[in-house]
Order: sequence, then C-alpha cells, then structure tokens
Amino acid sequence: MRLHHIGMNVKSLVRSKEFYQSYFGFEEEMVFEWGSEKILFLKKNDCRLELIEEPGEDNGSKRTFLHLALAVIDLETEIGLLKDSGLVPVEGPVVLENGWKVVFFFGPDGEIIELVEE
Repeated sequence: MRLHHIGMNVKSLVRSKEFYQSYFGFEEEMVFEWGSEKILFLKKNDCRLELIEEPGEDNGSKRTFLHLALAVIDLETEIGLLKDSGLVPVEGPVVLENGWKVVFFFGPDGEIIELVEE
C-alpha cells in the first residue's frame, strides 16, 4: 500500500492552484464537480494534492488537514528558490534529532508546507 493523495479544503481553487504551481511545481491533473464541491487534483511526480472548494462554506473552519511534507534533495537550494519567488519560511531551517533538515512555509489558506531533506 502507498499514499495516493492528500486532500484538503481550500477557500479558492484558483488561488491554491496558482500557489502550488508557482512555488512547488505541481501541475493540474484533473478537475471535476462532486455534488456542490469543485475538486482539483494537482500532481508532481508521485505526489498528488486534492483541493476541494465548496461554495458558500467557510472551508477553513472544517479543515482537518494538518500539513503537507515534500521531500527535497537540497533544502538550502529550495529555500533560496522559494525566497527568490517571494515565499518566506515561517520556521526553520532546523535539523531534527534523526538528522533530517526541515523548513516550514504557510500556504494560501494557512496550511503548513514542510520541506524535508533526509
């Protein structure tokens, strides 16, 4: 068994799509409607994000999503590229007891994006 995707409610599919495409290189895989929900799948390599927008709802109040962790080869290079694009870390980089280097950013709806170099 392997992780297929991570889903989260967002306030705006357009804003979240632009954010994950611009800063993290995700590409649109598919978009569709399920009842009143608008659903967008983004993909980068084997990593998928399912972004769910339900019109008229305060999606921030019902989110159960905690954070998204993306593996990177060179953390310092990634941080530099994101800073050059205007995205500043909210915490880190730090080295954990197990030797992993991590840094944290906020997404457009307050979600936490963690970059991990093992």
